[in-house]
Parts: sequence; structure tokens; C-alpha cells
Amino acid sequence: MFRLQLLLGFLGCIAFVLAGRLEFGIALLYGVALMVLNALWLAHRLEKTKGLDAGAGQRSLYLGAAIRFVALLAGLLLAHLLGLHLLVVAGGMLLAQAIVFICALLGFRKDYKAGKGDGVG
Repeated sequence: MFRLQLLLGFLGCIAFVLAGRLEFGIALLYGVALMVLNALWLAHRLEKTKGLDAGAGQRSLYLGAAIRFVALLAGLLLAHLLGLHLLVVAGGMLLAQAIVFICALLGFRKDYKAGKGDGVG
């Protein structure tokens, strides 16, 4: 999934470059990279919760969410300071999240067709 996010981010960047908007291409890639790094950080945090009891795992995930949120805001502030177009950065972030959503839907569909569905829906 991360590779697909980066691939589509690079394709979007190339499209902007071909349209003569290099600054938009960089901003799009930056937004995608923010979300990829955020997701990798979440995966690392989830891995660290293995072996913890439910309460400790929940506290760890909440703390991680708060830290990732602050880091995301810092990343957006950096984008602003670098002069990146924040709407295009947000578009890159949305693109990365849309890929996560689509991959999840495809995974649910595959599980359901394989007979692993729980009968809900």
C-alpha cells in the first residue's frame, strides 16, 4: 500500500511537472510523504503494543495519535514555511488516504468473497 501511495504521488508530481507546475508537484509529493510517514509511524506504534494489556495498549495508541497529530501540524507548518501550496499538500494527503480506504475496501471484499464475511451488511 505504501508503494502504491508513493507511486501515485510520483505520477501526480510528473503530471504537474508536465503541466509546468513544478511547485504543485513538489507540494503533492510532500502531502503524500506526510501521510506515508504518519502511517509507518502508526504501524510501528501498533507493533510496540504487542504483549501489552488492553489498557496499556490503548494508552499507547492514544499517546501515539496525539504525537502524530502534533507532528502532522509541524509538517504542515514546515510546508508553509517552505512556501508550498497548502491546498495541494492537502490534496496529496487526501490522495494517500483515499488509497488506504480503497485498499481496505478491496481487502474486505476479498475476505467476504472468500467466505470469511461475518454476515453483516
